[in-house]
Amino acid sequence: MRAFGAVGSDADVYIVAPVIGNESLLKTLFTAFVPERTALQYLNRTSVLYIGANYRMPPSVTVVSSGSYPVSLGDLLFSKKDGWEKRRAAALNNRTYYSSATVDIVVQEKIAFMCLGDNQRDSTAFLQRIAEPQSLIFPPRFQALSESGGVGEIGLYARSGGSVVSALLGLEDIELPIRSIELYLKKDINSMYRCSAVFEATDARAALVVRLLLSHGLNGDFSVQDSSIFVENADITETELITMLRGITLAANIAQPR
Repeated sequence: MRAFGAVGSDADVYIVAPVIGNESLLKTLFTAFVPERTALQYLNRTSVLYIGANYRMPPSVTVVSSGSYPVSLGDLLFSKKDGWEKRRAAALNNRTYYSSATVDIVVQEKIAFMCLGDNQRDSTAFLQRIAEPQSLIFPPRFQALSESGGVGEIGLYARSGGSVVSALLGLEDIELPIRSIELYLKKDINSMYRCSAVFEATDARAALVVRLLLSHGLNGDFSVQDSSIFVENADITETELITMLRGITLAANIAQPR
């Protein structure tokens, strides 16, 4: 399944995240958009998530997930009393989808699609990407991870890396000289994640500056080669990771606290 095809080629950040082992992390993120009960029902039936954040106007986050979903219970799970509206998608041969103030969702038996954003989100483009998935090319490691479904490891690839590093280091309104990021995280013990990463700076001089900044925010082993900064064996707590991922979402200016 080329799930990122429905996310599209315009996303600024791509994330692949297996659910097992990351339940509390993912529940915290999803409850920014949907009630906790809905988030738990969804995650309990999901094996892996493919996420794309688009910072362009109108900003949005697209989520594609694989799992096992009770399509026949859609009207019960997405009820009018909980703020959902049942609609038909012309791009999908009038297939049913559900819409709320912050979410559009299309549910099939083995795959679900969501578009998270405010009331200006482009639902039409979201539905069209499902009907006509786009072709994407990623760095080899991230590509392999997305094709394998995560296998216990969270992967993040950002083509506009400055905002991600700002979120990682807690630096607001600072655009760092970074072209792209690959970040890989695996749950360790005691709510810790072991991290490896590649940060591609704009040039070799910028790489030295970025390495210095990263060393103040991350522990781990650092090396620099030309404009690339490599990080191995860095430890991030689940709380720090939640803060970082929330920062990425807030960079898209779409989080809707509940």
